[in-house]
Amino acid sequence: MLGLISLIFLSISFILSCLFLSLIFLFLNKQMIWLIKKNSPLNVDELNETIEPYGFAYNLKNDNFYSIMNPWQRKYGYCKTYDEASPLLGMIIDSEPIHFEYDNRYWLIEFWKGQYGMTTGCEIGIYEIINNHSNVKEDSIYNSASDSERLYMFYTLKNQKNIILANCDLHWWLTGFKLGTYSKPSKLIMNIGITFKNNIMCESFIKGLKKVGYKDDEIKTSNMTVYLTFKKPHTKQPFTKNIITKFFVQKYNKFNCRLFNYITKDYNNSLDKINYIRERYPILYYQIVDFGKTSIFFTRNSKMKG
Repeated sequence: MLGLISLIFLSISFILSCLFLSLIFLFLNKQMIWLIKKNSPLNVDELNETIEPYGFAYNLKNDNFYSIMNPWQRKYGYCKTYDEASPLLGMIIDSEPIHFEYDNRYWLIEFWKGQYGMTTGCEIGIYEIINNHSNVKEDSIYNSASDSERLYMFYTLKNQKNIILANCDLHWWLTGFKLGTYSKPSKLIMNIGITFKNNIMCESFIKGLKKVGYKDDEIKTSNMTVYLTFKKPHTKQPFTKNIITKFFVQKYNKFNCRLFNYITKDYNNSLDKINYIRERYPILYYQIVDFGKTSIFFTRNSKMKG
């Protein structure tokens, strides 16, 4: 009986909280509309100027977002804690870290795919730690690859038979994000290709793949390029990506994607959709452009580790 009363009380509290937040949203939204309407719609260059501080840019031809070469994220490198925090930041993604040694360095090349809030996306990141004979722990912070350490990489991201994203570049962090697209990470297939600097580095990376469980028939090579398919992770996933977290976060992500697509159903690309949202729903607009991994978390975590 007490349990039922508690459940009813929590339900009523949740509903009241949602109503309160909705009223605040409507009030602030009306206060901001007049500020936005004074400005003309954004073109591609203006949108990119707006989202550059977040580390991303927009490609009108492919209608997707991608990471720029020198975003703020490059400063903070990689740490395992970032993956563990992802579900708590609205990102339900599969991660696949591959560790290997080359040129007196500990290297990490990691793949990601899944749902990043209101976007479906994927990433390939290159990181390293100079080998000074100290112990490299699981939660060590890796440096982002320098310009001279970048590799030519490419990927295609498919949901069943449809290609959602595709990209190629000489990069240290090759990414792609499709706004308003909802996906389950397990349904996404990421085909990857990476061209290494020489055969030694290439072979060392292949050893790293096999160490985590990739079989010979899952890896293909041509000269110094390694091809593989990332579908089901071979590595252990963050403990925060559990059944409960996935259920609630994905419900929220799916709802937001449906709402976004319903509101912008009369427009055909993300630029036009964003301009419409910017004019009519300013608060939602700022939530959209602030996608990706939060700089506040990176900064705080880096200071704690340092």
